[in-house]
Amino acid sequence: MTIRKKIFMLAGILLALFAAVVGVLAFVQKLDSDQLANISQYELPLSSLVAEFDVYTDRYELEVLRALSSAGGDGTARDAAAAAARQTAEDLRGVIKTGGALMYKATRDPAYQIETRVELARMAGVLKYMSRSLEDFLSVGETTLAAVSQGRLDEARAASLGFAKFGQMFGPDLTQIRHELAELTNGSTRAVLARQRLDTYLTFAVFLAACAIGLGVSAVGSTQVVSSLRQLVVSAKAIESGKVTQPVVIRTRDEVGELALAFNRMIEELGERDRLKDTFGKFLDPRLVSRLIASGADQAERRSLTVFFSDIKQFSGISEQLTASSVVNLLNNYFGAVANVIHDHRGVIDKYIGDAVMAFWVPPFSTGDDHASDACRAALAQQQAIATLRSQLPEITGMRRNAPDIVIRMGIATGEAVVGTIGSESARSYTVIGDTVNLASRLESINKVYGTLILVSEETYRLAQMAVEAREVDRIIVAGKTEPVRIYELMALAGELESARAELRDAFSGGLAAYRRQDWDCAQTQFESCLRNDPDDGPTRLFLERIAVMRTSPPPTDWDGVWRHLHK
Repeated sequence: MTIRKKIFMLAGILLALFAAVVGVLAFVQKLDSDQLANISQYELPLSSLVAEFDVYTDRYELEVLRALSSAGGDGTARDAAAAAARQTAEDLRGVIKTGGALMYKATRDPAYQIETRVELARMAGVLKYMSRSLEDFLSVGETTLAAVSQGRLDEARAASLGFAKFGQMFGPDLTQIRHELAELTNGSTRAVLARQRLDTYLTFAVFLAACAIGLGVSAVGSTQVVSSLRQLVVSAKAIESGKVTQPVVIRTRDEVGELALAFNRMIEELGERDRLKDTFGKFLDPRLVSRLIASGADQAERRSLTVFFSDIKQFSGISEQLTASSVVNLLNNYFGAVANVIHDHRGVIDKYIGDAVMAFWVPPFSTGDDHASDACRAALAQQQAIATLRSQLPEITGMRRNAPDIVIRMGIATGEAVVGTIGSESARSYTVIGDTVNLASRLESINKVYGTLILVSEETYRLAQMAVEAREVDRIIVAGKTEPVRIYELMALAGELESARAELRDAFSGGLAAYRRQDWDCAQTQFESCLRNDPDDGPTRLFLERIAVMRTSPPPTDWDGVWRHLHK
C-alpha cells in the first residue's frame, strides 16, 4: 500500500473517530450549556435580587428613622429622607416583582430536573410570603412618615416600633434563601465540572488512538519519509526542552518536504518570538518597551528627572483588620487608581514595593523641564482619586461598618539620576538610581514628622512653581546627606488654592522667617494665627513645639535654621 493510500486511510479513520467523539462532546456540551444557562439566567440573578432586597429593606427602615430623627430640626433633611424612603419602597416593589417573575419562570423551565424545580417552588413560596408581608412592612414606614409630616412625633415613634416584627422574616429567613440559592449554584457548578472531566478523558482517549494509528502507518512508510519524520521529531523535542535547534534538511518535494519547510519557518518565528519575549519580559510600561526595542535594551544615561514615592499611612494596622483577600482587593483598587493617574500625566511606574509606589518622570515622555510639574499635577490628582476611592472602601473591603480609611503620603524630588536598564543578564528592569531617588523616598517618610501629605524638594518647586501652589515648610538635612535642602508642601494647582489656605500659607511664611531669626515671640504669634485657619495644621504644630523647646534650650549663635533628620 502506498503512502498516499495509508494517509487517506488514516485520515478516514481519524475523521470517523473525530465524528463520533464530536457527537458525544456536543451532547455533553449541550448539557453543560443548559446548566450554565440556568446558573446565569436564574440562579445568579436570583441571588443578586435577594441581596438587593436585603439591602433595600435595611435602607428603607434607615431612611424612615432618619426622617423621624430629623423631624425636630431642618425640614429639608426630613423631606429628603422621606423622599429617599419612598424611592426605596418603589425599588423594593420592583425587586420583589422581578424576583417573583424570575422564580416563576425557573420553576417551569424543563432544563431543570424535577427535584430542583420542587426546591425552587418551595423557595418561591417563601418569597411569595415575603411579598405579601412587604406591603405591611412598607405600611409601617408610611404610617411613621405620615405622623412625622403632621408633627405627631410620639405617634411616629410608636409606629416605627412596628419594624421589629419583620426582623425574623427579612433577616434569618432571607439569609436561608440566599444560602439555598448558593448551594443550588454550587451543585450546578460541580455537575458542569464533572462533565468537563469527562470531556478531558474523551480527548485523551482520542489522542491515544491517533498516536497508535499514526505509529502503525509510519512503521510501513518509506525509509526516506521515516528518516525525515524522525528528524522533525528530534527537532520538535529539542524545541520543547528549550534547546536551540538547527533547521531540518529538506530531502523531498512531497508533503513531508512541505512539512519540513513549514517547520523551518516555525523555528525562525519561534526564535524571533523568543527574542521579543525576552525584551518585553524585562519591562512593564509599553512606552519603555517601544523605545528600548528601537534603540537597544542595554542603555543607561544620566538625566534630569523627577522621582515620586508614595506610601499608605499605617497600612500594617489596616491590613490586620482585613482578610487576605480583602487586603489584595484593596491594594488592587488602590494601585489601579493611582496607576491610571500617573500614566495620564506622562509618568512611568518603576515598581510597587508592598503598599508603596515608585514612579518617575523623564524626557522624552515629559518634554523639557515639564517633568517636575507633571509629577506635581499627578500627585494632586492621585489625592483626588484616593478621595473617590475612600467612598468605595465599604464595598472594596467588605466592611459595611467601621471601614478603614486610607491616607497616602507622597514625596517628590527633582535632580540628576541614572536611568536605564539595570540587572543581571537573565532579569533586568528599567529603573532610576541616584541621590534624587533617595531624597524622594526620605521626603515621603518625613511627611510623618510634619503631618503633611505631599512634600517636594526645592528643585521640584523651582521648576513647577508656575503650575502649582505650595508653601515652604523647612530647611532640612536628610539622613545620609550633608547639604541642606528646602522642602515645600504641595497644596493645590495654580490658581485653585482656597483663600483660607492662602492666608495660612502667608502667616506660616511670616512665622518661618521669624523662627529663623530666633524671634520666638513673633514666630509664635504668626504660627498661632495659622491655627485659627486650620487647627490641625501639622507643620504649624511642629514649629510651636520647637519654639517651646528653644525658649528653654536656645540654639547656638551660629544656628542656621536647618533641622537635621538623622533617621530614615
